[in-house]
Amino acid sequence: MIRKITIKEKSSIIIKNLIQRYKNHDISAYAALMAFFLTLSLFPFLIILFSFLGRFSLDTELIIVTLDLFFPEEAHELVINFIKKNIIVKDFSVLSLSLIGALWASSRGIRALMKSLNMAYEVRETRNFFIVKFIDILYTIFIIIGIAFLLTITNIGREFLNFIRQYIMISQKFINLIGFIKLVALPITLILIIATLYMFLPNKKQKFIKVIPGTIFTVLGWIVLSYLFSIFINYIANFSLIYGSLSAIIILMLWLYFSSVILIIGGELNAVIKDVYYKIK
Repeated sequence: MIRKITIKEKSSIIIKNLIQRYKNHDISAYAALMAFFLTLSLFPFLIILFSFLGRFSLDTELIIVTLDLFFPEEAHELVINFIKKNIIVKDFSVLSLSLIGALWASSRGIRALMKSLNMAYEVRETRNFFIVKFIDILYTIFIIIGIAFLLTITNIGREFLNFIRQYIMISQKFINLIGFIKLVALPITLILIIATLYMFLPNKKQKFIKVIPGTIFTVLGWIVLSYLFSIFINYIANFSLIYGSLSAIIILMLWLYFSSVILIIGGELNAVIKDVYYKIK
């Protein structure tokens, strides 16, 4: 009679496999590559975003406050200082270069994630070069739109709805519903973005149900990372002593690096769980 493997034994197998995969799949190297290109794409993206918001007279101060949820304190100051100096760019050539720069750098980061996910599922890239490039750019645009939605949803406030209420009959219950939707929109949108990456980036399509573990791991991992990273920066490391004026950009790159590590491990977790829970009965 074949003994059934317990949940504890399966969990032990998953952890051991993840540790082995971290070494064999060069997760650290791919995460560093992603962090580098994400850093390059961040500032051109911010120029485009805030120029767009400025042209439509949206409240950019609310967006700046929202950014505090995404970046560690020291990196947040760097980003805010950059935004205040480049809050609205009217030069079309600058906007065009920013768009090209953001798409190119972000797509390179997406390509690094794609390669790491292919390695996680142990599949070779057989898609045409132009198809792969199209996927890079498509998902880059998808992520940019998702992030822009997360940052601009704060503009849909009660004042805006009350203004619309002067022309269209809107009940108070609907306004309260919008407030609730705003509250849950950020985590839901984040989960959908991550799950979509896990489902369609690798050269082996995955079902939504099978990417849920890695998606949840990534979201929770980013929350824990933000907490631990702030403790590390504030109480342990003194980057300004070593890097001086470059400390903020170093902190930003480190934060993006660890965030990328968690994102890649989430993909590896999906692959491992698929092997363990769906093959070992």
